Amino acid sequence: MIGLTILIIACLVVTVVPFIVSTLATSDGWTIVTDGQGVKVNSDLKEYVWQKNASMAPHGQYDKIGLHRLVKTGISPLGVVFIIPGIYSSGERLVSNPSTDSFIKTEDTCQCIYWANRGFDVYTIDFRSHFIPINFDKTQLSFTIDWGMDTVISDIKEAVDQAKTISGTLKVFMAGVSWGGILAQTYAAKYWQEDLRGLILLDPAALKSTIAKNPNLTNSYNLTNSLNAIRATGGWVWENPQQSTTPSSLNPGYIFLVQFAVQNPGAPAQYLNGTLVTTINPRTNKAWTNITEWFEYGFNTASSFNTYGGYSNITFDMNMAAQQDRYVPVRQYLDYNSMLDWAVSPYMPYDYIAHVSEINIPVLAFRSGLNLAAYGNITNGMATKDFTWTILPNYGHGDVFQGTYSGKDVSEPAYQWMVSHYPPLKASASPPAITTNAGQSCVFAVTAVGTVAPYTYQWYQGNNILYEQTTSQLSLTPTKNNAAESSYYCKVTDAEGKTVNSNIVNLKVIVQEETSTQSPQQNKPNEASPTDTPPTPKPSTITPPTETPPIEHPSEVTTKQTAFMSTEIYAAVIIIIAVLAVSAALVIKKRRK
Repeated sequence: MIGLTILIIACLVVTVVPFIVSTLATSDGWTIVTDGQGVKVNSDLKEYVWQKNASMAPHGQYDKIGLHRLVKTGISPLGVVFIIPGIYSSGERLVSNPSTDSFIKTEDTCQCIYWANRGFDVYTIDFRSHFIPINFDKTQLSFTIDWGMDTVISDIKEAVDQAKTISGTLKVFMAGVSWGGILAQTYAAKYWQEDLRGLILLDPAALKSTIAKNPNLTNSYNLTNSLNAIRATGGWVWENPQQSTTPSSLNPGYIFLVQFAVQNPGAPAQYLNGTLVTTINPRTNKAWTNITEWFEYGFNTASSFNTYGGYSNITFDMNMAAQQDRYVPVRQYLDYNSMLDWAVSPYMPYDYIAHVSEINIPVLAFRSGLNLAAYGNITNGMATKDFTWTILPNYGHGDVFQGTYSGKDVSEPAYQWMVSHYPPLKASASPPAITTNAGQSCVFAVTAVGTVAPYTYQWYQGNNILYEQTTSQLSLTPTKNNAAESSYYCKVTDAEGKTVNSNIVNLKVIVQEETSTQSPQQNKPNEASPTDTPPTPKPSTITPPTETPPIEHPSEVTTKQTAFMSTEIYAAVIIIIAVLAVSAALVIKKRRK
């Protein structure tokens, strides 16, 4: 019967457990779509991707968000970084680099890879705009009218909460790239106390780098009129690239054209319809050598990149541009403008910019030198006193987060900054050794630093847990039975569940030999005096066993246990065969009738 029970349980496990696991995997609305994808030339890194239908309305076909995770295998992460992509960008563009890609993302060209390689758990988001089919015409995008600032902040919140759940962390470092730097500050205005350890602003680009109310508020911006205007004109979205920041020669069919240029880097400079570019290269006063040269000139004159100075690589930059999203909704920028112009915007359920001055977490910022004139300095309009910003001379906008020297000048300083603001959990026990006499008390103590307090403690003697020793001090009073050396250590756990073992400390117990008080003339207890008569022995009151019980050899015990188990298995098999035979007989009998 035991064997049959085991068989039934095994069948239940095989059929029920996968169903339970599947249910748990999607119970929070997130569904994993990429499970441990490799990263080109970074074999230790794995990418995971989840998607879900976003919680905030509208709940249309394309109201989806994605979450990307990049983590090094086999490590206990130092901390968590959540990166907000810039305009027309996505989490997929920042993280993914499968083996099928024709180009390589390196530590220099990708903060995600740099930080993940050094032990951070890295996350980023795919906005709703990432799920708009690239071949959609603008006239098909009226549903994006509701994708405002509240929507994008709500989507980021869902992704951050999921990242916290997966990683087990209480707070994350939040980095923002370009427009993502503006969104990071906007998010922090509401959730800095709940979710964030610090902000990393990577060349934030908007009307001004650090968001704050306009110095001369008019309290007149009419969001309703602006929304009616885009309804009338069908201007639901901006198409990549924006007219204001890129030469007009690159505008027609930009995404498709740059994708063509990536696949045909030596093709003549031409528009999407095949019409050749008839202008000349102002740098050479000659006709364009090819489409790559034409794109490179456009990238440099827009201060997007400084490939001419060697601060980025045009081939890599074009590959990254080809992965951008085609559209970005206008609504979030209209909401942003309403908050800039009102002391408290009457159009927003929560005026984020009105609360930016309350942010009190560490901030690290980088500004590209070539964009300094366009966007101004990054100033501290927040409550924090821990504010650091760096100007990167000769850097174009994109060079900050995907340039030749980005790893050295941006990613590494940011890594060191994060470690200094969230040091790893460490535990040190002392003193390293104690020598004491039996019966005397002694104390070992452990000191924990780093990560998040409060800490919990558990002491061990060798590999054995000391269940009652759960404070930072180990108090011992050894007896003479402990007359040997013993080793101890403490396992420390922080508020986020991270653990670390302290160094080993040793205890040596000395047992003092007892001094005899018997006088030399006194006879020893078992010695008889020469004149004494030997005592008559008394009969023993303990009857020794008449027969010693047989001792089984370990191999004999194992053989008996194996025989018993084999009998049970054979019995189970016989029962199953018998049941099958009876069932078959009944079927045959029924058919004969």
